[in-house]
Amino acid sequence: AYGKFARVVLGTNDIDFRARPHSDEETAFLIEHVVATGPQGGAVTYADLEHAKTVLLVGFEPEEESPIVFLRLRKAFRRTKTVVYAVAPMPTRGLTKVGGSLIPAAPGQEAAQLRDLRSSEVGGAALDALDEDGIILVGERLATSPGALAAAADLAAATGARLAWVPRRAGERGALETGALADLLPGGRPVADVAARGEVAAVWEVNALPGTPGRDTTGIIAAAAAGDLDALVVGGLDPADLPGSLAGAAGEALEKAFIVSLELRESAVTAAADVVLPVASQSEKPGSYVNWEGRVREFEEALVSNAVSDHRALDMLAGEMGHFLETRTVREIRDQFEVLGPWSGARGLPGSTAAAAAAPSHPLSALPSGPGDLVLATWATLLDAGRMQDGEPFLAGTAPATLARLSPASAARLRVGDGDLVTVTATAQPLGRVTAPVAVTAGMIDGVIWLPTNAKDCKVRAGLGAEAGDRVSVTPVSATSTGGVAR
Repeated sequence: AYGKFARVVLGTNDIDFRARPHSDEETAFLIEHVVATGPQGGAVTYADLEHAKTVLLVGFEPEEESPIVFLRLRKAFRRTKTVVYAVAPMPTRGLTKVGGSLIPAAPGQEAAQLRDLRSSEVGGAALDALDEDGIILVGERLATSPGALAAAADLAAATGARLAWVPRRAGERGALETGALADLLPGGRPVADVAARGEVAAVWEVNALPGTPGRDTTGIIAAAAAGDLDALVVGGLDPADLPGSLAGAAGEALEKAFIVSLELRESAVTAAADVVLPVASQSEKPGSYVNWEGRVREFEEALVSNAVSDHRALDMLAGEMGHFLETRTVREIRDQFEVLGPWSGARGLPGSTAAAAAAPSHPLSALPSGPGDLVLATWATLLDAGRMQDGEPFLAGTAPATLARLSPASAARLRVGDGDLVTVTATAQPLGRVTAPVAVTAGMIDGVIWLPTNAKDCKVRAGLGAEAGDRVSVTPVSATSTGGVAR
């Protein structure tokens, strides 16, 4: 409904489901390797994970970012002795639970490490093992690691390993399939392809669809902040999830543009919105998800209420603007998808492929050398300060304590130990600061500090204005130990 509203009612391809860090390389990767794939076409499944001989994780921490994948990997390790490797800055608790081995790489180094696995004994073993029934799982964090997604695709092609993308949020794969992306129409049809636009226009019963390339989330917000876009339709967005580089622009965009917000509860967006349309939660409506396998999982209405779903709200809004959107019911929407089916034409963006990527931003020889000059590593923990825990303080209270993880060598240079407080600020464009107790972590790569992305007292994007791979300045608050990490 969002994609159809953008194209039919607003006449634009400016739409993006990614309320998180993203990149052009990720867009190309999703179009070439992910959209319109599924189990029936040989895509990786949960069952495959249980029987694979080798699984390589890149930019992906399953225990925190996809717990069901983690449980399947743990089952595979315990029953069939699946061997797990992870390209990551440190060994995690989850990696230990699946008997995994670390291939050390700082954020931004993943591409270099994947292209030179022979440089280490563990990497060489992983490379050899991938040739025999191997699987490579990449996470959404690779979107901002230049060349990493391309390197993963090349590694899969060279070894015969199968490749899968596992987003952290449940709705991302479905949004990709439905065309909630500037370069895609439903079923993986490229916006730039005349025949693809013609197929969709015929089913939607419109004369033509816009062919001008659309903006991604960054471009949309930047244009609205500059006054180049008059209005925004915003659905389910928390500005704190946006890339750190957009921390200032998001506020300006919400202030300058006319905002129509579709939301479950009050938020930073509804506070600035000109029109707020309350919409139903999942339990109050029927619908479906598409999981990372590409498998459709339908669900029914669990609670009867008078709440209106997003697709119906957009249908009514389109009607007020003189358009027949035909998204009033789930059945109407599903009928259109069944007629369209998946795209059977050429994949990929014109003049661009996921393989045409920039060099890694942090080559292996260029890690920071000063004691307080470090590279930031970060990912979201399973329980953090996410807004879906609003009103549930007891569940939120079980979230892990905020820790700043350092290698023993980095901690020694800073003259800090477990429990000592350090303050972290971004080097390039400091927005704020985060202070957290240190946890000295054995096996962690030197020159890196890890922080949780969105903990109660640690907002990496909205607070620091930083992302994984950015340079940060780390300063000890005191050389005296606090006596524990719970402070």
